[in-house]
Amino acid sequence: MRIILIALAATATFSLSAEEARFNPAHSGCYLGIRIKETGEGIRLEEILKDGAALRAGLLEDDIIIRFGTWRFNESREDFIDFLQNTSPKKTTIRVLRDGSELDLPVTPDATIVITAREIARHITGHRLFRRLKKPELAQLEEKLVNSVRETQTRERAYEAMNTIIGSFNLSHTAVITPWVKENLFGKGDHFHLGINIQKAASGGSQRYFIRSMMFGSPVREAGLKIGDEILSVNNIAFEKSPRRTLAGYESHRNIHTIQVNRNETVTIRYRRASNTQIKTLTVSVKSPLDAVTSLKRSIRVINPEGQFPIGYLHLWNVMSGELPGLVQDALRKELKKTKALAIDLRGRGGQVNVIGKIARVLAREKRPIALLIDREARSAKEMLAYRMQKYRHITLVGETTAGAVLPARFIDLSGGAQLMLPVSLGDAVIRSFTSGKRLEGIGTAPDIKIPSPLPYRGGKDPILDGAVIFLRDQASGRLLKI
Repeated sequence: MRIILIALAATATFSLSAEEARFNPAHSGCYLGIRIKETGEGIRLEEILKDGAALRAGLLEDDIIIRFGTWRFNESREDFIDFLQNTSPKKTTIRVLRDGSELDLPVTPDATIVITAREIARHITGHRLFRRLKKPELAQLEEKLVNSVRETQTRERAYEAMNTIIGSFNLSHTAVITPWVKENLFGKGDHFHLGINIQKAASGGSQRYFIRSMMFGSPVREAGLKIGDEILSVNNIAFEKSPRRTLAGYESHRNIHTIQVNRNETVTIRYRRASNTQIKTLTVSVKSPLDAVTSLKRSIRVINPEGQFPIGYLHLWNVMSGELPGLVQDALRKELKKTKALAIDLRGRGGQVNVIGKIARVLAREKRPIALLIDREARSAKEMLAYRMQKYRHITLVGETTAGAVLPARFIDLSGGAQLMLPVSLGDAVIRSFTSGKRLEGIGTAPDIKIPSPLPYRGGKDPILDGAVIFLRDQASGRLLKI
């Protein structure tokens, strides 16, 4: 006899057109919260799990399931688990054999994504950093996560609701990584995506969605979108309601999203550059892979190349790849060799300590004035790098105080294809040697030159870069000296 936990992967159903709804399918697959044993009489209940559909329906241990909706136990032994996997979690009737008598009970199964909620709760409640917070919410976490799933109708919105709940603990690198993001942004192999992050922010008394960052070489940047543009819709569906809107892998309070697309797919985006101005439309296609190495190469350029003080620029989208330090060094020696100063853009995602350690050595050896560009979304290893380099006389931090999100992260695979990003249990103690013992979690790295950079309707303007260019020209000309 084998014991089976009724825990099944969700399958897709569609409430919108299948073309769009495939990115945010309605909940499907039935989770009853039982452990079963196969017998000759039917499906015997070995255990009733807490707060599950079976418990709510009044099922008892040793009940034998002989009917569930249209499924019936017979000599052919139709696979009960496969049936549940392909059945929508709607109210139905379950017939059991109890004490020799048949009994019909109404039951409303949970969607199988409830399993993901329970897994998240288990990992967090057993985590040392979260237990140290001594928050009463920890004891109710599983209930809250499960209820958040029950209150949603689709997969992406369920992930979003769970992300909001776990974000309330205010620890960095605590987030749900959705299946699409896991595969297309964080996974191995070639990545096909738009290279865009979109942040929800207040403007004109309402919450709207604005481009926070774009990779160099990305389809959207090359199509003409600019940071600060408001994204209104994708394929004629308002972005707020678009099935393609998904979490971008950040903590919930950052409200950063991206757009799900497939390789060789074309999407239509409606946007505007300023409030109450004409709405524009463009189409973009995802035909080539895009990663941080490609983005760095495409970002290298010389600002004012014909002027007296040309300035070299490059942007590090993230600092994950071991190729990046060598590429930075090559750029400084080749494409940017004749520039008088350097603007190194650290805005955006983080990376790995061993990579920034090598980049730090490259920048420390440089003789030209350097401005490191940071903002409130520069995070993790990037803000550690900024803090480390701030002590050098030829390096100046320009922009906003960084995110204060430096806890090292680990990634846990969840059922249904998602991942859970959690800080390691030792916290930032494992990386403080890089910052000479300085604690940056929740604090961030402060710039030497403060330049605010509001997001909405920026119109492509970049006050942080512009300010850095002015500063570097003055410094390269000898008018300024950092002491």
